[in-house]
Amino acid sequence: MGLQVFKITSTFAPKISKQEMKNLKLHILNYASIAALIVVKCTLGIEPTMAQQPVVTLQHLWDEAQANSLRIKTKQGNLKTAEQGIVVAKSNNLPDVDVSLSAGLLSDGVIMDRHFRNAQNVENPHFMNNFAIKASQLVYGGGVVKNSIKLSEILRDMAALSLETEIQDIKMMIAGFYLDLCRLYNQDAVLDDNLRLCNVLIDNMKVMEKEGTALSNDILRYELQKESILLSKRKVADAMQIVYRQIATATGREGENDFKPDTTMIAIEPVISTLQEYQDNALHGNTGIKTAAAATQLKESELKIERSSMLPKVAIVAEEHLDGPITNEVPVINSNFNYMFVGVGIQYQLSSSYKNKREVRRAEIERENSETQHSLAQEQVSDAIFAAYTDCLTSQSEIATQQKSVGLANRNYNVILSRYNNGLATVTDMLDAANTKLDAELGLVNSKISLLFNNFKLKYISSEL
Repeated sequence: MGLQVFKITSTFAPKISKQEMKNLKLHILNYASIAALIVVKCTLGIEPTMAQQPVVTLQHLWDEAQANSLRIKTKQGNLKTAEQGIVVAKSNNLPDVDVSLSAGLLSDGVIMDRHFRNAQNVENPHFMNNFAIKASQLVYGGGVVKNSIKLSEILRDMAALSLETEIQDIKMMIAGFYLDLCRLYNQDAVLDDNLRLCNVLIDNMKVMEKEGTALSNDILRYELQKESILLSKRKVADAMQIVYRQIATATGREGENDFKPDTTMIAIEPVISTLQEYQDNALHGNTGIKTAAAATQLKESELKIERSSMLPKVAIVAEEHLDGPITNEVPVINSNFNYMFVGVGIQYQLSSSYKNKREVRRAEIERENSETQHSLAQEQVSDAIFAAYTDCLTSQSEIATQQKSVGLANRNYNVILSRYNNGLATVTDMLDAANTKLDAELGLVNSKISLLFNNFKLKYISSEL
């Protein structure tokens, strides 16, 4: 029995015009292309080459910078030097001990009258020796030793603050580079999406051209749009290489572009506290304010040291001498003479009473100036916090606006696309809709990154990165 083919017909089947059939084909082609685009995007990611790169977090780059940065190592060396300065200053509390030993030949003596006549030779023993031990312990020096130790400790604290400031500076710099890299990666992803949609439209237009419902000029204009997107992608790729190089320099990484950033951080909106909380944190944590306060303490210690130079110094002294021969007698006595001395020594420089007054006054002026600089640093930090906080609020408003813009741009694009497929819109309308969609999506990414940057800036000003 042969194969039978049955044909079912119905008198109630609706009639479809040729134009409606063309529109139906175009809609099916559009939906199939977009479905294929979604499948490819979910399967392969943004770029096959990017998917193979490991994701490196911002914290990991910060850790690398602290381990490898030459700028940080230099500040660490300065801190070690300042710590050693404290040890040196404390050693001034220890007693001073001097030991001297000499041996040599003593010549014969000559005795003559006051008119240098009638000279007579006096034989002396020719070997002579001198040995002495002198020890002194400062009992009172006007506070010079204590203030010198205090000054060294302040210098150590300032070196530690300088190190912390350097770390905060490098962290903020790397955060800026990292956010730039995130922005470029997301910008590249948005360009990819628009490039794929552009290719879909070009393919559809070519089908419509064969059907006689589209002009080759329309395809040419979208080809120009495609080239513009490709040029933007090239610029983004070049900008990525620059940022990679900057990150490698800041962190000491050997591989410059062997990673991709964690772009998921853009989707997490940071929590913004109150302005007063940021102001309080900055006034108590900012390293610049702490350094200015330490500079004031440093000038105070220098002032005390200058004042102490106008006071007498008291020390306990002890000496042990062993000399020979005894040359105070004529003829010289060929014997060793040993004697000891223990007592109290007082030293006072009379000229300091009128010379050091000028130095004291200079130190007082420097201290007053450092206090003014401390107040100025507080004002500048307060203004910087207010500006960064205001920028955060502005970024939040921009995000809300851009989110609405993206939604409206997508709706507008879909409406124009539908109208274009039905012959109710021109290719110029499609280009405008595509550009509006692209600008809205890029604006949303940039506003989110701007909020992250301003949040990092708030933490940077408070030295909390």
